[in-house]
Amino acid sequence: MKRVRVSLIIACTVAFMHPVAAQNLETDNLENLVFPRFQESVVRLKTGQSYKAVLNYEKTEQQMVLIRNNQLFLFKDHQAVDTVYMGDRVFVPAGTGFYEVLVSGPASLFVQHKARLDNTGTTLAYGTKTSTAGVTHITKIFSQDGAVNLKIPENYKVVDDSDFLLGTDGQIHTIVNKKQFLKLFPGKSVELEEFIRSNKTDFKSADDLVSLVEFLNGLQ
Repeated sequence: MKRVRVSLIIACTVAFMHPVAAQNLETDNLENLVFPRFQESVVRLKTGQSYKAVLNYEKTEQQMVLIRNNQLFLFKDHQAVDTVYMGDRVFVPAGTGFYEVLVSGPASLFVQHKARLDNTGTTLAYGTKTSTAGVTHITKIFSQDGAVNLKIPENYKVVDDSDFLLGTDGQIHTIVNKKQFLKLFPGKSVELEEFIRSNKTDFKSADDLVSLVEFLNGLQ
C-alpha cells in the first residue's frame, strides 16, 4: 500500500506541474518572489489527494513555482488545486494565479500578490539617467516552456502592485479606502467607522485590515 500511495503522489505532481531545466537556481531574496526562500509546503488537490512540495510565489507573472531535483516547475492547471499551505500561510486558486488568505469567515480577506518590472533608465554621461516616456514594463519573465530566469534583469526594479481583496456574499471587491469599504456594509457603517477611527486603520496595512475584517465578522 505504501508504494501505491507514493506513486499516486508523484503522478499528481507531474500532472499539475510543468518541468523546466534549471541552469542556475539562485532563488534566495529575490524581490519578485513572495518569500525570501522557497518554503516547505503542502498542496491539496480538489480530488482530496495532497503532496508535499518546496514552493514560492512569483509576483510579476502570478505563478506558483516549485523546486524539485534542482529543477523549476510551474503549475499547469492551478484550478485543480484546492489549497496550498506554505509554512503557516494559506493560498487558494483565483482567476489569475493564487490569492493568499488573510482572514476566512463570512467576510474573507485576501491579498493578490503581484508586481511589475520597471526600467530604471539608461545611464548617460555625468551619471545622469533617462528612461522612455511612460516607463518600459517587462510583463514576461517566462517563456512558453516555463521559467526562463527568476532573477531580475539588469536595470530593472520590482514595483509591488499587490491588492487587498474582500470576499463577501459570493463577490470579490478590491479594498481601496475607507469610503469604498463602508459602502459595502451600509447597515454596519456606524460601528465600522468608529472602529476605523479609534484604531487609525491604514488601508494599506495587512495587519490593520485583518483586525478590521475580524471585527466585521464579529458584528455578523
